[in-house]
Amino acid sequence: MSDYKYSGPLNGGYAIQDPQITWEIRDFCESTYEWHDFFAADGVTDHREKFLTTFNRWIRKSKLNVLKGLDAFPYATQTNGTSEAFQMFLQRHNKKHFKFFRGDFMMHKVASNNMDAKWEWIYNYGQITKGDAVIVSCPFSDTGTIPYEFNMMLEWCSENYVPVLVDMAYFGMCYGINVNLDYPCVEEVTFSLGKTFPIIGARAGMRLQRKEVDDAVFFANQHGIVNNFGAMIGEHAMNCWGPDYIAEKYMKAQLIVCNKLELKPTNCVIFGLSNKVDDMKFNRGNDLTRLCISKLLVEENERT
Repeated sequence: MSDYKYSGPLNGGYAIQDPQITWEIRDFCESTYEWHDFFAADGVTDHREKFLTTFNRWIRKSKLNVLKGLDAFPYATQTNGTSEAFQMFLQRHNKKHFKFFRGDFMMHKVASNNMDAKWEWIYNYGQITKGDAVIVSCPFSDTGTIPYEFNMMLEWCSENYVPVLVDMAYFGMCYGINVNLDYPCVEEVTFSLGKTFPIIGARAGMRLQRKEVDDAVFFANQHGIVNNFGAMIGEHAMNCWGPDYIAEKYMKAQLIVCNKLELKPTNCVIFGLSNKVDDMKFNRGNDLTRLCISKLLVEENERT
């Protein structure tokens, strides 16, 4: 694999182990004086509110991406990554037929099977009908860019009363993602910091909803049963680095790595797309195979 030290597999989708970020977060965890607020028997702290306020503002600071319509989703709750929001959406619509675009997050398949829910992979929005429910990532998990015919899909779902959850877990390490989220069909938009920063274990996520829904996540937020550790780590990371930091720092390295490995760059700096037969073992069902180049980006960035 070219001249890189790392020669392991390039599957998965992981945050960049940025040395500066890693050092700062470790130092924060070891030295912060705020942990005394973490141990509250009744769960009452201000960490959740501070985290959600910071997250909302942080998203809007991006100069490389434009997310229109976020004001249509005023109800924010803290979640464990994005997966907790997925589970609530699946439970809420468990009588519907779930449609997931081929190549999207595999957890949707697993969760649907555990619920004995009807579901299927689809290739285009024409396969969506009344009575369905949709979860779709943007940037799209398998291509690192805006989902194909994204606006047309949201228009179709709005016309046919199909509820949609938009998963934006890859926001914070992307560029050129300009989308309008304010379609009637979009019930909620989810975000996570585990792909932006090397803090996936902190489970720092946020759900934005158009209407307030009384579910398990809402109940937990109301009663302080939330991940204060993740909130504190996430808030600190966002205060230290803006939403464009990763993309700006590693965009050049991404282009160099992709050129060396003959990959097509995506809007997510950690991904490149391959048309090689040898990479088909990682293929998720589409024409090109998504490869995660996170570990190579650090090496390349240190050279330039």
